[in-house]
Amino acid sequence: MSAATGLSRRGFVTGAAAVAATTTAVTAATTGGAAAEPTTRSGTPSTDVPFKGHTPDVPLYDLEVWQAAQLIRSRRLSPVDLAEATLARIAEVESRVLAFVNPYPAAEVLAAARAAEQEIRRGHYRGPLHGITIGLKDIYFTKGKVTEGNSKLYEGFVPDFDGTAVARLKAAGAIVFGKVGTSELATATVSAANNPWDLLRTPGGSSSGSAAGIAASEFMVGVGTCTGGSIRGPAANVGVTGFKPTYGTVSLHGIFPLAWSMDHPGCLVHSARDAALVIDAVGGQDDLDPLTRQVKRYQIAKEMGDNGGRRPLRGVVVGVPAPGDFLLGVPNDEELAAFDRAVSVVRSLGATVRTVRSKALLPGLSSVSSFYDTVRSVEVAAYQHQNLLTRPEKMSEDYRNKVVAGVLVPGHTYVQAQRVRRLWRDEFLSMFDDIDVIIHPADNIAGLKAGGGVPSARPSSGSKTNIWNLSGAPAVAIPTGLSRAERMPLSMQCAAKPGNDALALKVADAFQQATDFLLARPAL
Repeated sequence: MSAATGLSRRGFVTGAAAVAATTTAVTAATTGGAAAEPTTRSGTPSTDVPFKGHTPDVPLYDLEVWQAAQLIRSRRLSPVDLAEATLARIAEVESRVLAFVNPYPAAEVLAAARAAEQEIRRGHYRGPLHGITIGLKDIYFTKGKVTEGNSKLYEGFVPDFDGTAVARLKAAGAIVFGKVGTSELATATVSAANNPWDLLRTPGGSSSGSAAGIAASEFMVGVGTCTGGSIRGPAANVGVTGFKPTYGTVSLHGIFPLAWSMDHPGCLVHSARDAALVIDAVGGQDDLDPLTRQVKRYQIAKEMGDNGGRRPLRGVVVGVPAPGDFLLGVPNDEELAAFDRAVSVVRSLGATVRTVRSKALLPGLSSVSSFYDTVRSVEVAAYQHQNLLTRPEKMSEDYRNKVVAGVLVPGHTYVQAQRVRRLWRDEFLSMFDDIDVIIHPADNIAGLKAGGGVPSARPSSGSKTNIWNLSGAPAVAIPTGLSRAERMPLSMQCAAKPGNDALALKVADAFQQATDFLLARPAL
């Protein structure tokens, strides 16, 4: 019996095999009768985990969200056991990974897990994030908890409210384990986090702590933000799934901004299925953020559909960049070879594969940076202009220079950059007139060296991530294997037109169900 709750772990697992509190492994087998059907707070049976599959025999902290959710919902896994296993994992690896900047006290985490356990036992199951372990990027406001954004400007800052995404995570029953590292206010310098695949490399920025923590299995959901690739870049570097939904899907209220018109809250997780469940929980219209889409609640996980069977992508048209296309201009041959193999897998799953030109560059433009950089610089300066005048010494030199650059941009130049962006966006997204989803190799190859870049066979043609921020379209990075020479992660992106988040994730999920790349874990 637990002295704190009066409930044994075995009592929680009524009608099914108990998950012993002294082990960190899960097996798929259960015994006895079925547990009583959990219900939501509305009293109706919960159908919030629409995915099928077996539960692998792995440590609890290595489960995917949807797997743990099914076990918790059916009372075969206690949130307390999951929290204890996760705390033990953090104690084992965090001193080397350095994902956290403010880990919450173990007693606080366990109290939240016990509260979740008691609610579920009473039949008050909140949904698939109930009892799931979370790490928050330290630019998300957390009531009563320090939120500094790796910036001396906000040293010791304690918000008096939760950001909308944080509030919705808590309402969904998630267990927050603490704040994780970011580069300075999601730009400029990198954080202290290390890449779990090679501790001498960085995960990249700016959602570096979220990426490192997921790869090291220190939590199941790393909440991040993405303005030019800060979710999908780190996800590619550490071999996990990183999802940036359509612009406006998740509220920006209560998040330190970088560039409002390109900031996208999202998540780093192990699978596309997990990403769908997270966005379903935190997404939706928010009166406190007028830029959110007019969708009350998302059901992306349900819309993805069942990807079982031999040809789950039948009827889906998947675009592949034509030879010489901008999207194939990556500097690593192994990345391209892995992508070619991925295309073969997608074709075998029933998709119609069509070669396309991405239209990533307008005539006369060699790079989208010509307007991306202008937009970002001005929007950074708009937020930090007063701090530049009154407290410039609280900014790093790199960050201060970015703010100064934005201040010096004339207003008409910003307006022109946004006009060009709109013309570019319309042309770029027109490729979806002929396809449903496009897939392409990632461009953050084999992880970044802590002191500089990775030697490559050729220069990159340009960022393969900021184009999806500029267009506001959904994009997910997923692992495609490990490089032979260095045994570092390789990755590709799946993207769709704005609003077609479920379709992008469906292709990613079908690929992940047909391969085992998402199961790879670093040896720490």
